[in-house]
Amino acid sequence: MAAITNPIRFATINTPYVEFTVMEPPTIPRAAVNPARVYHNFQGQFPHIELELEPAELPLEGPEDLPKLITDTTLRDGAQDSRFPLFPSEARLRYVDLLHDLDAGTGVMYSIETFIYQKRDLWVLDKLLDREHEFPKITTWIRANPKDVKDLHDASQGRVKETGMLASSSDHHIFDKLGFHSKEDAVDKYLRPILTACEYGITPRVHLEDTTRADVEGWVIPFMQEVLEATEGMAKFRICDTIGWGVPDPFAALPYGVPRLVSTLKQETGAELEFHGHNDFGLATANALAAWQYGCKKVNVTFAGIGERTGNTSLEQVLAGYIRLYGDPGLELTCLGEMGRLFEEFLAPVPHNAPIVGDVFTTQAGIHQAGVVKQEQAPGGLIYLPYDPSIVGQEEAERSVIGALSGAEGIVSILNREAERRDLTVRFSSVSRVVKEIYDRVQVAYDGEYDAAADRWANYRTTFFTPDEIWQMAVDLGALG
Repeated sequence: MAAITNPIRFATINTPYVEFTVMEPPTIPRAAVNPARVYHNFQGQFPHIELELEPAELPLEGPEDLPKLITDTTLRDGAQDSRFPLFPSEARLRYVDLLHDLDAGTGVMYSIETFIYQKRDLWVLDKLLDREHEFPKITTWIRANPKDVKDLHDASQGRVKETGMLASSSDHHIFDKLGFHSKEDAVDKYLRPILTACEYGITPRVHLEDTTRADVEGWVIPFMQEVLEATEGMAKFRICDTIGWGVPDPFAALPYGVPRLVSTLKQETGAELEFHGHNDFGLATANALAAWQYGCKKVNVTFAGIGERTGNTSLEQVLAGYIRLYGDPGLELTCLGEMGRLFEEFLAPVPHNAPIVGDVFTTQAGIHQAGVVKQEQAPGGLIYLPYDPSIVGQEEAERSVIGALSGAEGIVSILNREAERRDLTVRFSSVSRVVKEIYDRVQVAYDGEYDAAADRWANYRTTFFTPDEIWQMAVDLGALG
């Protein structure tokens, strides 16, 4: 059979919305498996996005779809980040404790998953289960074979009530990676461990790997329908944007359009859906928020977006989106700052410009520094900060650094903070002679020396001025009398 090498354009599916309650399989006509291979091969180039004439349909959400929830894979998928070779056991335990504190009894941070394959994994699993946190619930990830299910049950002594298990869904994986002879073979292979989990009283969370390249109509939907029927509605499903091809545009066609993908699967199966994204095109957070809106009950995240390649959907960014969309249920957001410090100590530096948890409350531009100073007394509130750093545990965030683009207001901010730190009553303003002279000295340092013969500048400074250096200039200029 010849492979289909060009992207396939699917029509919008407009079947009625079907409400679905766990343990009551949806009464939807079964779709047939498409025996042909459907590949999305762009020969290594950026994948093209095709747009439909009509947007994806927003589903009518029932009570089973609310509230929206967050699941965490920092200990599992996040641990595959190439910047660190090991996620130490003590750091894993501390992270889950912080996640519990962050949830603050709201239940929004619904669960976290972990591996079970090494001695350290089993030790961590046992310690986490001993904590008996209501949230996040402790779940696991296993391979798609019945033996792993039994091993999980034995290792946890029946305490783990839900596990993820891999079910690669694209033909790229079904045929090219796993070597199945047919799509029907894949259905049969995946179904065995799913049913074994049900026999042990473990809810199977089926991870549809690479869904954004899958044959949605010809394999994903028939597979999901068969699983739901066989498990009497017990199974849950995770939609995986494994290589970050998904886009949040509601007009984008299947399988890349996350709104249309989620909406279609929801309408065609009625299953509980979860979205797992990767950030290869910088759209992981946008895709996650769209997934919520179009029918997913849960989205899957890692702290600071850690994970392989460009990483996973970011916990803190999704939390911010959750609060903006649905309101703050009472989360303890200051824990995010402590999480950042934990990662700095045990794993890798948090990216300097990472939203929310990075060093993102500092400015060197003069016009921004002036706004930051004025906003402290501004009746309209914050001017150059999107929110108060203290709400995310950044109480000591530095607001100004002195560089080549800094203005007088930044120097004033540094000097007055240093004066307070030294318990001095002296205060500076932007019209102070000392501030003007410090500004001139700073610019001279960054200009360097002009070499007329070579027609270039040399010996110029390339680092920020420290607060101690700025203060010492003020002292040298007689600011203290």
